[in-house]
Amino acid sequence: MGTLDYIVILFYFLGLIAVSIIMSRKIKSSEDMFIAGRNSSWWLSGISSYMTIFSASTFVVWGGVAYKSGLVAVVVAMCLGVASLIVGKWISGKWRSLKIKSPGEFLTVRFGHSSVSFYTISGIIARAVHTAVALYAVAVVMCALIKVPEGSIFASTGMAGDTAAGYLSIWWALLILGAIALIYTVVGGFLAVLMTDVIQFGVLLAVVVFMIPLSFHAVGGVGNFIDGAMQIPGFFSGTSETYTWGWLLLWVFLNVAMIGGDWPFVQRYISVPTRKDAKKSTYLIGLLYFLTPLIWYLPTMIYRVMEPGFALDADAVTMTYNGEHAYVNMSKLVLMSGMVGMMLAAMLSATLSNVSGILNVYANVYTYDIWKHNEKNRNADEKKLIRVGRTFTVIFGLVIIGLSMLIPFAGGAEKVVVTLLTMIMCPLYIPSICGLFSKRLTGRQLIWSMLLTWAVGITAKLTIPASVLSQSLIESISGCVLPVLILAVMEIRSRCRGLEDRGYEAICQYHDHDADNEPDEHTRKCVKSYSFMAISCFCITLGVIALLLVGLLVAGDPKTLAVKNIVLGFTISIFVLLAIYIVYRIIDSRRK
Repeated sequence: MGTLDYIVILFYFLGLIAVSIIMSRKIKSSEDMFIAGRNSSWWLSGISSYMTIFSASTFVVWGGVAYKSGLVAVVVAMCLGVASLIVGKWISGKWRSLKIKSPGEFLTVRFGHSSVSFYTISGIIARAVHTAVALYAVAVVMCALIKVPEGSIFASTGMAGDTAAGYLSIWWALLILGAIALIYTVVGGFLAVLMTDVIQFGVLLAVVVFMIPLSFHAVGGVGNFIDGAMQIPGFFSGTSETYTWGWLLLWVFLNVAMIGGDWPFVQRYISVPTRKDAKKSTYLIGLLYFLTPLIWYLPTMIYRVMEPGFALDADAVTMTYNGEHAYVNMSKLVLMSGMVGMMLAAMLSATLSNVSGILNVYANVYTYDIWKHNEKNRNADEKKLIRVGRTFTVIFGLVIIGLSMLIPFAGGAEKVVVTLLTMIMCPLYIPSICGLFSKRLTGRQLIWSMLLTWAVGITAKLTIPASVLSQSLIESISGCVLPVLILAVMEIRSRCRGLEDRGYEAICQYHDHDADNEPDEHTRKCVKSYSFMAISCFCITLGVIALLLVGLLVAGDPKTLAVKNIVLGFTISIFVLLAIYIVYRIIDSRRK
Protein backbone atom coordinates (compact mmCIF):
# COMPACT_ATOMS: atom_id res chain seq x y z
CA MET A 1 0.00 0.00 0.00
CA GLY A 2 1.08 3.57 -0.67
CA THR A 3 1.05 6.74 1.43
CA LEU A 4 -2.36 7.73 0.08
CA ASP A 5 -3.86 4.44 1.33
CA TYR A 6 -2.60 5.11 4.85
CA ILE A 7 -4.00 8.65 4.75
CA VAL A 8 -7.40 7.30 3.64
CA ILE A 9 -7.48 4.75 6.48
CA LEU A 10 -6.46 7.40 9.04
CA PHE A 11 -9.16 9.87 7.96
CA TYR A 12 -11.75 7.09 7.76
CA PHE A 13 -11.29 6.15 11.40
CA LEU A 14 -11.06 9.79 12.49
CA GLY A 15 -14.40 10.24 10.74
CA LEU A 16 -15.96 7.40 12.74
CA ILE A 17 -14.76 8.98 15.98
CA ALA A 18 -16.01 12.42 14.89
CA VAL A 19 -19.47 10.98 14.22
CA SER A 20 -19.55 9.42 17.69
CA ILE A 21 -18.68 12.79 19.29
CA ILE A 22 -21.48 14.49 17.36
CA MET A 23 -23.94 11.74 18.32
CA SER A 24 -22.97 12.04 22.01
CA ARG A 25 -24.76 15.41 22.07
CA LYS A 26 -28.02 13.58 21.36
CA ILE A 27 -27.76 11.41 24.48
CA LYS A 28 -30.12 12.81 27.13
CA SER A 29 -31.19 9.56 28.82
CA SER A 30 -30.22 5.90 29.18
CA GLU A 31 -32.81 5.04 26.51
CA ASP A 32 -30.94 7.35 24.12
CA MET A 33 -27.70 5.63 25.08
CA PHE A 34 -28.89 2.06 24.53
CA ILE A 35 -31.89 2.07 22.12
CA ALA A 36 -31.73 5.56 20.51
CA GLY A 37 -34.87 6.59 22.42
CA ARG A 38 -36.92 4.20 20.21
CA ASN A 39 -36.52 6.77 17.43
CA SER A 40 -34.57 4.73 14.91
CA SER A 41 -36.23 4.46 11.48
CA TRP A 42 -37.04 0.98 10.19
CA TRP A 43 -34.51 1.18 7.36
CA LEU A 44 -31.76 2.45 9.68
CA SER A 45 -32.41 -0.43 12.07
CA GLY A 46 -32.44 -2.86 9.12
CA ILE A 47 -29.11 -1.69 7.71
CA SER A 48 -27.54 -1.75 11.17
CA SER A 49 -28.79 -5.32 11.71
CA TYR A 50 -27.46 -6.26 8.28
CA MET A 51 -24.04 -4.86 9.16
CA THR A 52 -24.08 -6.66 12.53
CA ILE A 53 -23.81 -9.97 10.66
CA PHE A 54 -20.71 -8.76 8.83
CA SER A 55 -17.18 -9.38 9.98
CA ALA A 56 -13.84 -10.21 8.43
CA SER A 57 -15.19 -13.72 7.82
CA THR A 58 -17.51 -12.29 5.14
CA PHE A 59 -14.44 -11.55 3.03
CA VAL A 60 -11.88 -14.01 4.35
CA VAL A 61 -13.92 -17.16 5.08
CA TRP A 62 -16.92 -16.89 2.77
CA GLY A 63 -14.92 -15.03 0.14
CA GLY A 64 -12.61 -18.04 0.26
CA VAL A 65 -15.56 -20.41 -0.20
CA ALA A 66 -16.63 -18.38 -3.26
CA TYR A 67 -13.09 -18.66 -4.62
CA LYS A 68 -12.95 -22.43 -4.14
CA SER A 69 -16.54 -23.49 -4.78
CA GLY A 70 -18.19 -20.59 -6.62
CA LEU A 71 -21.92 -19.88 -6.52
CA VAL A 72 -22.62 -22.00 -3.43
CA ALA A 73 -21.20 -19.17 -1.27
CA VAL A 74 -23.88 -16.87 -2.69
CA VAL A 75 -26.59 -19.45 -1.92
CA VAL A 76 -25.30 -19.82 1.66
CA ALA A 77 -25.55 -16.03 2.13
CA MET A 78 -29.04 -15.94 0.60
CA CYS A 79 -30.15 -18.41 3.26
CA LEU A 80 -29.84 -15.48 5.68
CA GLY A 81 -32.35 -13.67 3.48
CA VAL A 82 -34.82 -16.56 3.83
CA ALA A 83 -34.24 -16.62 7.58
CA SER A 84 -34.82 -12.86 7.83
CA LEU A 85 -38.16 -13.08 6.04
CA ILE A 86 -39.28 -15.80 8.48
CA VAL A 87 -38.20 -13.67 11.45
CA GLY A 88 -39.92 -10.61 9.99
CA LYS A 89 -43.18 -12.51 9.56
CA TRP A 90 -43.43 -14.07 13.02
CA ILE A 91 -40.79 -12.88 15.49
CA SER A 92 -39.37 -9.31 15.22
CA GLY A 93 -42.77 -7.62 15.57
CA LYS A 94 -43.40 -9.73 18.66
CA TRP A 95 -40.29 -8.26 20.28
CA ARG A 96 -41.34 -4.68 19.55
CA SER A 97 -44.85 -5.28 20.91
CA LEU A 98 -43.24 -5.44 24.36
CA LYS A 99 -42.34 -2.29 26.28
CA ILE A 100 -38.87 -3.44 27.27
CA LYS A 101 -35.59 -1.52 27.35
CA SER A 102 -33.34 -4.53 26.82
CA PRO A 103 -33.42 -8.26 25.95
CA GLY A 104 -32.41 -8.89 29.55
CA GLU A 105 -35.52 -7.14 30.84
CA PHE A 106 -37.63 -9.62 28.86
CA LEU A 107 -35.79 -12.55 30.42
CA THR A 108 -36.17 -11.06 33.91
CA VAL A 109 -39.92 -10.63 33.59
CA ARG A 110 -40.59 -13.82 31.62
CA PHE A 111 -38.21 -16.25 33.35
CA GLY A 112 -36.86 -14.58 36.49
CA HIS A 113 -33.62 -12.84 37.41
CA SER A 114 -31.64 -16.09 37.68
CA SER A 115 -32.30 -16.71 33.98
CA VAL A 116 -31.03 -13.31 32.86
CA SER A 117 -27.94 -13.74 35.04
CA PHE A 118 -27.28 -17.15 33.47
CA TYR A 119 -27.86 -15.75 29.98
CA THR A 120 -25.69 -12.71 30.57
CA ILE A 121 -22.75 -14.62 32.05
CA SER A 122 -22.93 -17.30 29.32
CA GLY A 123 -23.35 -14.68 26.62
CA ILE A 124 -20.53 -12.48 27.88
CA ILE A 125 -18.09 -15.40 27.96
CA ALA A 126 -19.11 -16.77 24.56
CA ARG A 127 -19.42 -13.39 22.88
CA ALA A 128 -16.11 -12.18 24.30
CA VAL A 129 -14.28 -15.13 22.75
CA HIS A 130 -16.26 -14.95 19.49
CA THR A 131 -15.68 -11.22 19.11
CA ALA A 132 -12.01 -11.60 20.01
CA VAL A 133 -11.60 -14.16 17.21
CA ALA A 134 -13.34 -11.79 14.74
CA LEU A 135 -11.11 -8.91 15.86
CA TYR A 136 -8.01 -11.05 15.47
CA ALA A 137 -9.07 -12.21 11.99
CA VAL A 138 -9.46 -8.69 10.66
CA ALA A 139 -6.23 -7.60 12.36
CA VAL A 140 -4.42 -10.31 10.38
CA VAL A 141 -5.80 -8.83 7.15
CA MET A 142 -4.75 -5.34 8.25
CA CYS A 143 -1.21 -6.47 9.05
CA ALA A 144 -0.85 -8.29 5.70
CA LEU A 145 -1.34 -4.99 3.87
CA ILE A 146 0.52 -2.50 6.06
CA LYS A 147 4.33 -2.54 5.79
CA VAL A 148 6.32 -0.97 8.61
CA PRO A 149 10.11 -0.35 8.59
CA GLU A 150 12.01 -2.70 10.87
CA GLY A 151 13.02 -0.97 14.05
CA SER A 152 9.77 0.98 14.32
CA ILE A 153 7.77 0.48 17.52
CA PHE A 154 4.84 -0.53 15.29
CA ALA A 155 6.83 -3.22 13.46
CA SER A 156 6.54 -6.95 14.04
CA THR A 157 8.32 -8.07 17.19
CA GLY A 158 9.42 -11.38 15.72
CA MET A 159 7.70 -13.22 18.58
CA ALA A 160 5.79 -16.41 17.98
CA GLY A 161 2.30 -15.50 16.77
CA ASP A 162 3.32 -12.08 15.46
CA THR A 163 3.31 -11.08 11.79
CA ALA A 164 6.22 -11.45 9.37
CA ALA A 165 9.15 -9.05 9.61
CA GLY A 166 8.60 -5.69 7.94
CA TYR A 167 4.84 -5.58 8.60
CA LEU A 168 2.62 -4.00 11.26
CA SER A 169 2.69 -5.96 14.51
CA ILE A 170 -0.47 -7.91 15.26
CA TRP A 171 -0.44 -6.51 18.83
CA TRP A 172 -0.58 -2.91 17.60
CA ALA A 173 -3.28 -3.78 15.06
CA LEU A 174 -5.46 -5.30 17.80
CA LEU A 175 -4.95 -2.31 20.11
CA ILE A 176 -5.74 0.23 17.39
CA LEU A 177 -8.86 -1.54 16.10
CA GLY A 178 -10.15 -2.32 19.59
CA ALA A 179 -9.58 1.26 20.76
CA ILE A 180 -11.46 2.73 17.78
CA ALA A 181 -14.49 0.48 18.37
CA LEU A 182 -14.41 1.31 22.08
CA ILE A 183 -14.19 5.07 21.58
CA TYR A 184 -17.13 5.51 19.25
CA THR A 185 -19.30 3.03 21.18
CA VAL A 186 -18.58 4.61 24.59
CA VAL A 187 -18.88 8.20 23.44
CA GLY A 188 -21.81 8.04 21.01
CA GLY A 189 -23.82 5.10 22.37
CA PHE A 190 -26.31 3.16 20.25
CA LEU A 191 -27.01 6.14 17.99
CA ALA A 192 -23.32 6.26 17.06
CA VAL A 193 -23.47 2.52 16.34
CA LEU A 194 -26.40 3.11 13.97
CA MET A 195 -24.72 6.03 12.17
CA THR A 196 -21.33 4.35 11.81
CA ASP A 197 -23.06 1.21 10.53
CA VAL A 198 -24.54 3.31 7.71
CA ILE A 199 -21.10 4.77 6.92
CA GLN A 200 -19.59 1.29 6.89
CA PHE A 201 -22.39 0.01 4.67
CA GLY A 202 -21.76 2.89 2.26
CA VAL A 203 -18.02 2.24 2.07
CA LEU A 204 -18.50 -1.51 1.62
CA LEU A 205 -21.14 -1.15 -1.07
CA ALA A 206 -19.34 1.57 -3.01
CA VAL A 207 -15.91 -0.07 -3.05
CA VAL A 208 -17.11 -3.60 -3.86
CA VAL A 209 -19.51 -2.35 -6.57
CA PHE A 210 -16.58 -0.42 -8.03
CA MET A 211 -14.44 -3.55 -7.91
CA ILE A 212 -16.86 -5.59 -10.03
CA PRO A 213 -16.37 -3.80 -13.40
CA LEU A 214 -12.65 -3.50 -12.64
CA SER A 215 -12.49 -7.26 -12.00
CA PHE A 216 -14.36 -8.07 -15.22
CA HIS A 217 -12.01 -5.73 -17.07
CA ALA A 218 -8.99 -7.52 -15.57
CA VAL A 219 -10.26 -10.98 -16.58
CA GLY A 220 -11.04 -9.84 -20.14
CA GLY A 221 -14.79 -9.45 -19.91
CA VAL A 222 -17.87 -11.29 -18.65
CA GLY A 223 -17.61 -13.90 -21.43
CA ASN A 224 -14.04 -14.86 -20.47
CA PHE A 225 -15.06 -15.22 -16.84
CA ILE A 226 -18.03 -17.48 -17.67
CA ASP A 227 -15.95 -19.59 -20.08
CA GLY A 228 -13.22 -20.05 -17.48
CA ALA A 229 -15.61 -20.73 -14.61
CA MET A 230 -17.49 -23.36 -16.66
CA GLN A 231 -14.31 -25.43 -16.70
CA ILE A 232 -14.43 -25.76 -12.91
CA PRO A 233 -16.73 -28.62 -11.91
CA GLY A 234 -19.70 -27.40 -9.88
CA PHE A 235 -18.60 -23.74 -9.87
CA PHE A 236 -22.09 -22.55 -10.78
CA SER A 237 -23.89 -25.13 -8.64
CA GLY A 238 -25.99 -24.03 -5.68
CA THR A 239 -24.73 -26.90 -3.51
CA SER A 240 -21.49 -28.80 -2.92
CA GLU A 241 -20.26 -31.85 -1.04
CA THR A 242 -19.89 -29.73 2.09
CA TYR A 243 -22.90 -27.44 1.63
CA THR A 244 -25.68 -29.90 0.80
CA TRP A 245 -29.40 -29.08 0.68
CA GLY A 246 -29.75 -30.60 4.15
CA TRP A 247 -26.95 -28.40 5.48
CA LEU A 248 -28.52 -25.31 3.88
CA LEU A 249 -31.87 -26.09 5.51
CA LEU A 250 -30.23 -26.34 8.93
CA TRP A 251 -28.32 -23.13 8.15
CA VAL A 252 -31.61 -21.33 7.54
CA PHE A 253 -32.94 -22.61 10.86
CA LEU A 254 -29.79 -21.55 12.72
CA ASN A 255 -30.03 -18.04 11.29
CA VAL A 256 -33.74 -17.82 12.16
CA ALA A 257 -32.65 -18.47 15.73
CA MET A 258 -29.82 -15.92 15.51
CA ILE A 259 -31.69 -13.10 13.77
CA GLY A 260 -34.80 -13.77 15.85
CA GLY A 261 -33.22 -14.19 19.28
CA ASP A 262 -29.66 -12.83 19.40
CA TRP A 263 -29.50 -9.75 21.60
CA PRO A 264 -27.93 -7.29 19.11
CA PHE A 265 -30.84 -7.95 16.74
CA VAL A 266 -33.46 -7.74 19.49
CA GLN A 267 -31.98 -4.42 20.54
CA ARG A 268 -32.58 -3.06 17.04
CA TYR A 269 -36.16 -4.36 16.93
CA ILE A 270 -37.02 -2.51 20.15
CA SER A 271 -35.28 0.70 19.00
CA VAL A 272 -37.93 1.52 16.36
CA PRO A 273 -41.24 3.30 17.10
CA THR A 274 -43.75 0.60 16.07
CA ARG A 275 -44.22 -3.13 15.59
CA LYS A 276 -44.71 -2.56 11.86
CA ASP A 277 -41.31 -0.83 11.73
CA ALA A 278 -39.63 -3.82 13.41
CA LYS A 279 -41.11 -6.16 10.80
CA LYS A 280 -40.10 -3.86 7.94
CA SER A 281 -36.53 -3.60 9.26
CA THR A 282 -36.24 -7.40 9.24
CA TYR A 283 -37.70 -7.64 5.74
CA LEU A 284 -35.01 -5.17 4.66
CA ILE A 285 -32.31 -7.52 6.02
CA GLY A 286 -33.86 -10.29 3.91
CA LEU A 287 -34.03 -8.12 0.79
CA LEU A 288 -30.39 -7.06 1.16
CA TYR A 289 -29.30 -10.67 1.59
CA PHE A 290 -31.07 -11.61 -1.62
CA LEU A 291 -29.58 -8.71 -3.61
CA THR A 292 -26.03 -8.25 -2.31
CA PRO A 293 -24.29 -11.67 -1.92
CA LEU A 294 -23.39 -11.88 -5.59
CA ILE A 295 -21.92 -8.37 -5.34
CA TRP A 296 -19.74 -9.36 -2.37
CA TYR A 297 -18.42 -12.60 -3.84
CA LEU A 298 -18.02 -11.89 -7.56
CA PRO A 299 -14.48 -10.43 -7.14
CA THR A 300 -13.13 -13.63 -5.55
CA MET A 301 -14.97 -15.82 -8.07
CA ILE A 302 -13.35 -13.83 -10.89
CA TYR A 303 -9.97 -14.05 -9.16
CA ARG A 304 -10.24 -17.85 -9.20
CA VAL A 305 -10.39 -17.77 -13.01
CA MET A 306 -7.46 -15.37 -13.27
CA GLU A 307 -4.93 -16.92 -10.92
CA PRO A 308 -2.88 -20.16 -10.74
CA GLY A 309 -5.27 -21.45 -8.09
CA PHE A 310 -7.52 -22.15 -11.07
CA ALA A 311 -5.54 -25.36 -11.58
CA LEU A 312 -7.85 -28.26 -10.82
CA ASP A 313 -5.12 -30.36 -9.22
CA ALA A 314 -4.22 -27.78 -6.56
CA ASP A 315 -4.08 -29.34 -3.12
CA ALA A 316 -6.64 -28.46 -0.46
CA VAL A 317 -4.18 -26.50 1.68
CA THR A 318 -3.14 -24.33 -1.27
CA MET A 319 -6.75 -23.73 -2.27
CA THR A 320 -7.71 -22.73 1.26
CA TYR A 321 -4.74 -20.34 1.50
CA ASN A 322 -5.48 -18.82 -1.90
CA GLY A 323 -9.15 -18.46 -1.00
CA GLU A 324 -8.53 -16.70 2.30
CA HIS A 325 -6.26 -14.18 0.58
CA ALA A 326 -8.34 -13.83 -2.59
CA TYR A 327 -10.13 -10.61 -1.61
CA VAL A 328 -6.98 -8.85 -0.50
CA ASN A 329 -5.06 -9.99 -3.59
CA MET A 330 -7.87 -8.96 -5.95
CA SER A 331 -8.06 -5.55 -4.28
CA LYS A 332 -4.32 -5.00 -4.75
CA LEU A 333 -4.58 -6.19 -8.37
CA VAL A 334 -7.44 -3.98 -9.63
CA LEU A 335 -7.78 -1.05 -7.22
CA MET A 336 -5.73 2.10 -7.52
CA SER A 337 -3.83 3.95 -4.78
CA GLY A 338 -6.17 5.23 -2.11
CA MET A 339 -8.94 2.81 -3.04
CA VAL A 340 -6.92 -0.10 -1.64
CA GLY A 341 -6.90 1.78 1.66
CA MET A 342 -10.64 2.36 1.31
CA MET A 343 -11.18 -1.39 0.73
CA LEU A 344 -9.11 -2.25 3.79
CA ALA A 345 -11.10 0.32 5.77
CA ALA A 346 -14.30 -1.35 4.54
CA MET A 347 -13.10 -4.79 5.63
CA LEU A 348 -11.99 -3.44 8.99
CA SER A 349 -15.24 -1.57 9.51
CA ALA A 350 -17.29 -4.71 8.88
CA THR A 351 -15.78 -6.28 11.98
CA LEU A 352 -15.84 -3.04 13.97
CA SER A 353 -19.58 -2.83 13.31
CA ASN A 354 -19.98 -6.27 14.85
CA VAL A 355 -17.77 -5.39 17.83
CA SER A 356 -19.54 -2.09 18.57
CA GLY A 357 -22.98 -3.73 18.45
CA ILE A 358 -21.91 -6.44 20.90
CA LEU A 359 -20.37 -3.90 23.29
CA ASN A 360 -23.49 -1.75 23.35
CA VAL A 361 -26.06 -4.51 23.79
CA TYR A 362 -24.25 -6.18 26.70
CA ALA A 363 -23.69 -2.79 28.34
CA ASN A 364 -27.44 -2.28 28.00
CA VAL A 365 -28.31 -5.61 29.64
CA TYR A 366 -25.71 -5.24 32.40
CA THR A 367 -26.87 -1.71 33.29
CA TYR A 368 -30.61 -2.37 33.38
CA ASP A 369 -30.83 -6.01 34.43
CA ILE A 370 -27.76 -6.71 36.56
CA TRP A 371 -26.53 -3.45 38.10
CA LYS A 372 -29.90 -1.72 38.46
CA HIS A 373 -31.49 -4.92 39.81
CA ASN A 374 -29.46 -4.43 42.99
CA GLU A 375 -31.64 -2.87 45.67
CA LYS A 376 -29.33 0.08 46.33
CA ASN A 377 -29.14 1.02 42.63
CA ARG A 378 -32.84 0.96 41.73
CA ASN A 379 -33.29 4.71 42.18
CA ALA A 380 -30.23 5.68 40.16
CA ASP A 381 -30.72 8.71 37.91
CA GLU A 382 -30.17 8.77 34.13
CA LYS A 383 -26.65 10.24 34.35
CA LYS A 384 -25.61 7.42 36.68
CA LEU A 385 -27.07 4.77 34.33
CA ILE A 386 -25.21 6.25 31.35
CA ARG A 387 -21.96 6.32 33.36
CA VAL A 388 -22.38 2.69 34.46
CA GLY A 389 -23.12 1.61 30.88
CA ARG A 390 -20.01 3.37 29.58
CA THR A 391 -17.83 1.89 32.33
CA PHE A 392 -19.02 -1.64 31.53
CA THR A 393 -18.42 -1.02 27.81
CA VAL A 394 -14.81 -0.04 28.50
CA ILE A 395 -14.17 -3.07 30.74
CA PHE A 396 -15.84 -5.52 28.35
CA GLY A 397 -13.98 -3.99 25.42
CA LEU A 398 -10.62 -4.33 27.18
CA VAL A 399 -11.41 -7.99 27.96
CA ILE A 400 -12.13 -8.63 24.26
CA ILE A 401 -8.89 -6.92 23.23
CA GLY A 402 -6.97 -8.96 25.81
CA LEU A 403 -8.50 -12.24 24.60
CA SER A 404 -7.73 -11.36 20.97
CA MET A 405 -4.06 -10.98 21.94
CA LEU A 406 -4.05 -14.52 23.36
CA ILE A 407 -5.37 -16.10 20.15
CA PRO A 408 -1.96 -16.21 18.38
CA PHE A 409 -0.75 -18.46 21.20
CA ALA A 410 -3.73 -20.83 20.88
CA GLY A 411 -1.96 -22.90 18.24
CA GLY A 412 -4.66 -22.88 15.64
CA ALA A 413 -7.53 -23.17 18.11
CA GLU A 414 -9.64 -20.52 16.36
CA LYS A 415 -11.57 -23.04 14.31
CA VAL A 416 -12.32 -25.11 17.39
CA VAL A 417 -13.40 -22.00 19.29
CA VAL A 418 -15.72 -20.83 16.51
CA THR A 419 -17.19 -24.33 16.20
CA LEU A 420 -17.92 -24.54 19.91
CA LEU A 421 -19.45 -21.08 19.85
CA THR A 422 -21.74 -22.15 17.03
CA MET A 423 -22.93 -25.01 19.20
CA ILE A 424 -23.20 -22.85 22.30
CA MET A 425 -24.78 -19.66 20.98
CA CYS A 426 -27.69 -21.13 19.03
CA PRO A 427 -29.11 -22.91 22.12
CA LEU A 428 -29.07 -19.49 23.79
CA TYR A 429 -31.20 -17.94 21.06
CA ILE A 430 -33.90 -20.62 20.73
CA PRO A 431 -35.30 -20.71 24.31
CA SER A 432 -35.75 -16.93 24.46
CA ILE A 433 -37.71 -17.03 21.19
CA CYS A 434 -39.83 -19.87 22.57
CA GLY A 435 -40.51 -17.71 25.62
CA LEU A 436 -42.27 -15.19 23.37
CA PHE A 437 -44.87 -17.79 22.36
CA SER A 438 -44.96 -20.54 25.00
CA LYS A 439 -47.19 -20.15 28.08
CA ARG A 440 -45.58 -23.10 29.84
CA LEU A 441 -41.80 -22.76 29.49
CA THR A 442 -40.24 -21.86 32.85
CA GLY A 443 -36.91 -20.28 33.73
CA ARG A 444 -35.68 -23.56 35.23
CA GLN A 445 -36.60 -25.44 32.03
CA LEU A 446 -34.87 -22.79 29.96
CA ILE A 447 -31.61 -23.19 31.83
CA TRP A 448 -31.79 -26.99 31.87
CA SER A 449 -32.54 -27.13 28.13
CA MET A 450 -29.37 -25.16 27.41
CA LEU A 451 -27.21 -27.19 29.79
CA LEU A 452 -28.48 -30.50 28.34
CA THR A 453 -27.96 -29.24 24.79
CA TRP A 454 -24.38 -28.20 25.48
CA ALA A 455 -23.55 -31.41 27.31
CA VAL A 456 -24.97 -33.72 24.64
CA GLY A 457 -23.63 -31.64 21.73
CA ILE A 458 -20.06 -31.36 22.98
CA THR A 459 -20.02 -35.05 23.97
CA ALA A 460 -21.24 -36.02 20.50
CA LYS A 461 -18.63 -33.85 18.82
CA LEU A 462 -15.82 -35.35 20.89
CA THR A 463 -16.91 -39.00 20.65
CA ILE A 464 -18.62 -39.57 17.28
CA PRO A 465 -16.03 -40.17 14.54
CA ALA A 466 -16.25 -38.25 11.26
CA SER A 467 -16.63 -41.54 9.37
CA VAL A 468 -19.99 -42.06 11.10
CA LEU A 469 -21.28 -38.48 11.03
CA SER A 470 -19.59 -35.39 9.63
CA GLN A 471 -18.46 -32.77 12.11
CA SER A 472 -20.49 -30.02 10.41
CA LEU A 473 -23.64 -32.13 10.64
CA ILE A 474 -22.99 -32.89 14.33
CA GLU A 475 -22.61 -29.16 14.98
CA SER A 476 -25.77 -28.26 13.07
CA ILE A 477 -27.89 -30.94 14.76
CA SER A 478 -26.49 -30.12 18.21
CA GLY A 479 -27.01 -26.39 17.82
CA CYS A 480 -30.34 -26.32 15.95
CA VAL A 481 -32.30 -29.55 16.27
CA LEU A 482 -31.40 -30.76 19.76
CA PRO A 483 -32.57 -27.68 21.74
CA VAL A 484 -35.88 -27.70 19.84
CA LEU A 485 -36.45 -31.38 20.68
CA ILE A 486 -35.60 -30.84 24.37
CA LEU A 487 -37.90 -27.81 24.60
CA ALA A 488 -40.67 -29.69 22.78
CA VAL A 489 -40.48 -32.53 25.30
CA MET A 490 -40.61 -30.01 28.17
CA GLU A 491 -43.58 -28.22 26.56
CA ILE A 492 -45.54 -31.46 26.08
CA ARG A 493 -44.77 -32.57 29.63
CA SER A 494 -46.02 -29.25 31.06
CA ARG A 495 -49.11 -29.36 28.86
CA CYS A 496 -49.99 -32.88 30.02
CA ARG A 497 -49.67 -31.74 33.62
CA GLY A 498 -51.77 -28.65 32.93
CA LEU A 499 -49.01 -26.28 34.03
CA GLU A 500 -48.64 -22.65 32.97
CA ASP A 501 -45.81 -20.30 33.91
CA ARG A 502 -46.69 -17.08 35.69
CA GLY A 503 -43.90 -15.36 33.77
CA TYR A 504 -45.92 -15.51 30.55
CA GLU A 505 -48.81 -13.69 32.18
CA ALA A 506 -46.33 -11.13 33.56
CA ILE A 507 -44.73 -10.44 30.17
CA CYS A 508 -48.19 -10.00 28.61
CA GLN A 509 -48.61 -7.05 30.97
CA TYR A 510 -45.66 -5.43 29.21
CA HIS A 511 -47.57 -5.08 25.97
CA ASP A 512 -46.76 -1.69 24.45
CA HIS A 513 -50.00 -0.28 23.02
CA ASP A 514 -48.05 2.53 21.36
CA ALA A 515 -46.28 -0.07 19.22
CA ASP A 516 -49.55 -0.74 17.39
CA ASN A 517 -50.29 2.94 16.74
CA GLU A 518 -48.83 5.56 14.45
CA PRO A 519 -46.04 7.48 16.23
CA ASP A 520 -46.80 10.94 17.62
CA GLU A 521 -45.48 14.16 16.10
CA HIS A 522 -42.41 14.34 18.39
CA THR A 523 -41.39 10.76 17.54
CA ARG A 524 -41.88 11.37 13.81
CA LYS A 525 -39.64 14.43 13.99
CA CYS A 526 -36.92 12.48 15.83
CA VAL A 527 -37.12 9.57 13.37
CA LYS A 528 -36.89 11.98 10.45
CA SER A 529 -33.97 13.82 12.03
CA TYR A 530 -32.01 10.61 12.64
CA SER A 531 -32.85 9.38 9.13
CA PHE A 532 -31.50 12.56 7.56
CA MET A 533 -28.36 12.31 9.69
CA ALA A 534 -27.82 8.73 8.52
CA ILE A 535 -28.43 9.57 4.85
CA SER A 536 -26.08 12.55 5.15
CA CYS A 537 -23.38 10.27 6.57
CA PHE A 538 -23.96 7.86 3.69
CA CYS A 539 -23.80 10.64 1.08
CA ILE A 540 -20.66 12.20 2.58
CA THR A 541 -19.02 8.77 2.43
CA LEU A 542 -19.91 8.36 -1.25
CA GLY A 543 -18.81 11.95 -1.96
CA VAL A 544 -15.37 11.35 -0.42
CA ILE A 545 -14.91 8.22 -2.55
CA ALA A 546 -15.95 10.10 -5.71
CA LEU A 547 -13.60 13.02 -4.94
CA LEU A 548 -10.76 10.56 -4.36
CA LEU A 549 -11.31 9.03 -7.80
CA VAL A 550 -11.54 12.46 -9.44
CA GLY A 551 -8.29 13.45 -7.74
CA LEU A 552 -6.58 10.32 -9.09
CA LEU A 553 -7.81 11.13 -12.61
CA VAL A 554 -6.59 14.74 -12.39
CA ALA A 555 -3.24 13.60 -10.99
CA GLY A 556 -2.83 11.27 -13.97
CA ASP A 557 -2.52 8.05 -11.94
CA PRO A 558 -1.62 5.38 -14.57
CA LYS A 559 -3.76 2.65 -12.99
CA THR A 560 -6.76 4.99 -12.86
CA LEU A 561 -6.31 6.23 -16.43
CA ALA A 562 -6.19 2.61 -17.67
CA VAL A 563 -9.84 2.21 -16.57
CA LYS A 564 -10.84 5.83 -17.16
CA ASN A 565 -14.32 5.07 -18.51
CA ILE A 566 -15.21 2.85 -15.53
CA VAL A 567 -13.99 5.50 -13.08
CA LEU A 568 -15.90 8.28 -14.86
CA GLY A 569 -19.11 6.24 -15.00
CA PHE A 570 -18.85 5.38 -11.30
CA THR A 571 -18.12 8.95 -10.15
CA ILE A 572 -20.85 10.47 -12.31
CA SER A 573 -23.35 7.99 -10.85
CA ILE A 574 -22.35 9.07 -7.33
CA PHE A 575 -22.65 12.77 -8.13
CA VAL A 576 -26.10 12.21 -9.66
CA LEU A 577 -27.24 10.44 -6.47
CA LEU A 578 -25.85 13.27 -4.35
CA ALA A 579 -27.60 15.86 -6.51
CA ILE A 580 -30.93 14.02 -6.14
CA TYR A 581 -30.55 13.98 -2.35
CA ILE A 582 -29.62 17.69 -2.20
CA VAL A 583 -32.65 18.63 -4.34
CA TYR A 584 -34.89 16.50 -2.10
CA ARG A 585 -33.56 18.20 1.05
CA ILE A 586 -34.17 21.64 -0.48
CA ILE A 587 -37.75 20.72 -1.42
CA ASP A 588 -38.35 19.19 2.02
CA SER A 589 -37.05 22.29 3.83
CA ARG A 590 -39.41 24.53 1.82
CA ARG A 591 -42.41 22.44 2.91
CA LYS A 592 -41.92 23.50 6.55
